[in-house]
Amino acid sequence: MSIKYEDTQIIIFENKLEIKRYYFPLGSSKDIKFSEIKDIKEIDLNLGNGKGRLWGMSLAPYWYNWDNNRFWRKKAIVINLGKNINPAITPDN
Repeated sequence: MSIKYEDTQIIIFENKLEIKRYYFPLGSSKDIKFSEIKDIKEIDLNLGNGKGRLWGMSLAPYWYNWDNNRFWRKKAIVINLGKNINPAITPDN
């Protein structure tokens, strides 16, 4: 499987997205097939929705992977999988 994009937070392959350091406490990755994604939206980060969160859930129903630079990021991407809690990522670019 060839890599289309990679940074410190994610790897995008031809048919899936891999979120690095997703599961607590081991830091293992989460794979999401593109066919599982219902919707993707970009949000402005603030303290209420995850800007200060290093890992885990914020006040909003998003689960963030480990990112020690999230506080300095301005945007996040929420991946709607049709569940109560959905992954949110803050890629480098």
